[in-house]
Amino acid sequence: MKLTKIHIILFLLTVATTFITGLSFGGDIISALSFSFALLFILGSHEMGHYYYGKKYGVDITPPYFIPAPPFISPIGTFGAFIKIKSPISTKRALFDIGIAGPLAGIVATVPVLIIGIKLSTIVDMSEHAAEGGLVLGTPLIMRLFSDIFYGPMPQGYDLFLHPVAFAGWVGLFVTALNLIPSGQLDGGHITYALFSKKYHRYISLAMITVLVIFGIGTEVLIGVGNDLFGSGFNWFSQSLPLLEGWPGWILWAVLLILMGTKHPPTMYEDTKLDMGRRILALLSLLIFIGCFTPMPIKLI
Repeated sequence: MKLTKIHIILFLLTVATTFITGLSFGGDIISALSFSFALLFILGSHEMGHYYYGKKYGVDITPPYFIPAPPFISPIGTFGAFIKIKSPISTKRALFDIGIAGPLAGIVATVPVLIIGIKLSTIVDMSEHAAEGGLVLGTPLIMRLFSDIFYGPMPQGYDLFLHPVAFAGWVGLFVTALNLIPSGQLDGGHITYALFSKKYHRYISLAMITVLVIFGIGTEVLIGVGNDLFGSGFNWFSQSLPLLEGWPGWILWAVLLILMGTKHPPTMYEDTKLDMGRRILALLSLLIFIGCFTPMPIKLI
């Protein structure tokens, strides 16, 4: 792996910005360092999964570039990391392996971070902190699973106050969910393209963008608009919809996906098929996506 000066400088700057962010949580130096290490371990593992399989298939691929961000711009001190693929990918099998390797490596890194972080977290009475305001994070299924294992179901009015390491684990789940959205050239888009035809990849990409817009607006708003436009005839449909409060971030993400494009570049040899083992891994990636996703990631109180 050939690292350039820019790789090293960006990484060191990201260490600094994530450390400063960790300090801003009100913890000590050890907690800040723990947050920085945990977060960069997760992000780095994800990108190294792509890098390893890219090299395995002879793809011209760069080591990860980390993107530093000041805490007043990014709440985690970074905009993540990325790699550059500079040559075509030969087959759909290679595309699948390179695409899925990142999320799998990322979730393998995230789970132990999450377990350690949840063990370091504390249960708090939310009524004592209501006047202070702040952020409430959505709880993905994987996080709820480990929370219930260690603490049992939360009593009404209580919640888990996340240790910085647990917050890094939450970010790992969120990043994994974002990357596994089956659209465009996200990791989920690579998996979808390798699994289906170009036409179905486009249909699925557009469908997911539509779903994100719905999650961004919220079904409560959509039901209200539908009832105003169509009257009682809309009731039979609206009653079958779950009531979801919208999160505007999903609309922003949908716009970004549209700007990045819903099409996927072809592989050099399009006629290769995925074997049963890879199809099972594709199903596993869907389960991971469901376990990491939360409709309302962040809410102000």
